[in-house]
Amino acid sequence: MSDLFRGARVIMGKLLQAGHQAYLVGGCVRDYLLNREIGDIDIATSARPEEVRSLFSKTIPVGIEHGTVIVRMEHVSYEVTTFRKEGTYTDRRHPSSVEYIDSLVEDLSRRDFTINAIAMDEAGNLHDPFGGRQHLKEKKIKTVGAAEKRFMEDPLRIMRALRFWSVLGFTLEAETGKACTALADQLKAIAVERIAMEFIKLLRGVEAPSCLKFIFKTELVFSLPELHRYKNSANSLYGVQWTGLEHDEERWAALLFVLGVEDPAAFLKAWKQSNALIRSVQQLIGYLGKDELARMDLYDLGEEQAVSCQRVMNVIKGKPVGEMLTLVQKRFRELPIHQRKQLAINGKDVVKDNERMKGPWIQEMLRKIEQAVVEGEVINEKSAIMEWVRSWKEK
Repeated sequence: MSDLFRGARVIMGKLLQAGHQAYLVGGCVRDYLLNREIGDIDIATSARPEEVRSLFSKTIPVGIEHGTVIVRMEHVSYEVTTFRKEGTYTDRRHPSSVEYIDSLVEDLSRRDFTINAIAMDEAGNLHDPFGGRQHLKEKKIKTVGAAEKRFMEDPLRIMRALRFWSVLGFTLEAETGKACTALADQLKAIAVERIAMEFIKLLRGVEAPSCLKFIFKTELVFSLPELHRYKNSANSLYGVQWTGLEHDEERWAALLFVLGVEDPAAFLKAWKQSNALIRSVQQLIGYLGKDELARMDLYDLGEEQAVSCQRVMNVIKGKPVGEMLTLVQKRFRELPIHQRKQLAINGKDVVKDNERMKGPWIQEMLRKIEQAVVEGEVINEKSAIMEWVRSWKEK
């Protein structure tokens, strides 16, 4: 077993010594078998939550009503959850009741997909009652049990299926795929914020083009905010090299620009995105139609945003992802100034020299000065700038 599980082994060992069962479960096992980077590590156990808390000195009862206790070990958090079976999902997200049980197989039977229903014991032995390991080999996404039942419990699992398809490079098993489209309308009952989290993760995957095509060619497009309005321009999305983009703002900007969205703010508000992200995406989109970023573009964007903008420009134009990124950084760093406070003068200097009342004209003049300095029309020295201002007024 990988050293990444060292802390988990300590926890499992204590649980076993106390007479309980303990297994690694879910995504950490899946990713271990796929040789992928492992994120959160989850442990399933026959121990009740209060028994887990009594065995460890550092615990957090974060989800104790559903049997989950966080155990802190070597500055890492591990979710330890009691084997359970669940009642009906009345709110399309959480079970109405939870009953603790002693059966690993019954606990695994409530999980979403077979590739997430594989358990590993402390010796590294796999427990795979639903064929998840075979589906990993076949690169298939299949629900545990009937797909319709799993998706009706929590329709967000439809988006999770697409996300795993995209990120893992898998395909949907036939019945699972049919259920995704047949029950697409159920997504309308899910909080948009939850859908957006899965959708943006989908755009990070190697199979994002295939997943987007599936969405736009099926009923799913009518269950996701705004997308149905752009069915006619969706074909352009399928050739985008989504994995070349590094930030979610870049992915949203590429999506909206290629679709031809006229009001990015309204689109992103429908997806419940933050105001900060909306501002960033709007700024990027404003420059994507250009062949090259000018000096003032670089100045207004800032170094990080300018690099992001160039990266999106490369991707949507089918150019190598890394093309011109270093040059953009070099050009930005060579600018005479990088922000207004670096100007050799300020608003008070402008007012004093012009003997005018304060007003909006000051900001307009400072903007003209910024542009003149950035474009190299005048050096960034107070006397030179004031002389340029006087000569500019006389024109």
